[in-house]
Amino acid sequence: MIRLLKTKWLAVGLGAAAYLLTTWLCLQPRQQLASVAAELRAARQHHAGSSFGPSWNFENPEMAQLIGELKDQREALRARALQLDELEARLKAERQEIYAVTQAVFHVKTNIDATVTRVTQDEVGNLKKLAKVYATMSPEGAARILREMEDDQLVKILALMKESESAPILESLGQGTKDETKRAALLSNRLRLVIASTSPAKGAFQ
Repeated sequence: MIRLLKTKWLAVGLGAAAYLLTTWLCLQPRQQLASVAAELRAARQHHAGSSFGPSWNFENPEMAQLIGELKDQREALRARALQLDELEARLKAERQEIYAVTQAVFHVKTNIDATVTRVTQDEVGNLKKLAKVYATMSPEGAARILREMEDDQLVKILALMKESESAPILESLGQGTKDETKRAALLSNRLRLVIASTSPAKGAFQ
């Protein structure tokens, strides 16, 4: 038996058997792949059951509450922005309306200032003296002088006269050309709109 184990043919036979066994194992990839897949599944189940490693499959009540509060705040801010836009549009419309009213008042005031003749307290003394002088003159003579004055000054002087004194002078001023008649009519109309600084009444001049 020992002699048989020492023979060359036994070593060749064992080598051939080992070669065949190795070749057979290498030619079974399907079984090897199945084995590797089984090992991977086992490792995955092990990691899934373990408490170690990151996991995104979790629920946090505090985080959900925080997200809900942020959503509520966003909706509140959106509603507030809409309210501010509406307020801005309303203020813009009101501003335009106020501007239009202000412009209308300004135009009315301008027209009044252009029509109304105002006599200040400082002017009353001198104007009364002039009115007294022209009242003593003949209506024709006073009209010739007064015709050369500006309308504002002429209206102030006539306003300080009595109606019995100013009427003949106005009549004389209106005699002549068509323009002079028109001017006399305008002066007569402006006499109704003379305002004194002391009193709005015409009697304040007397």
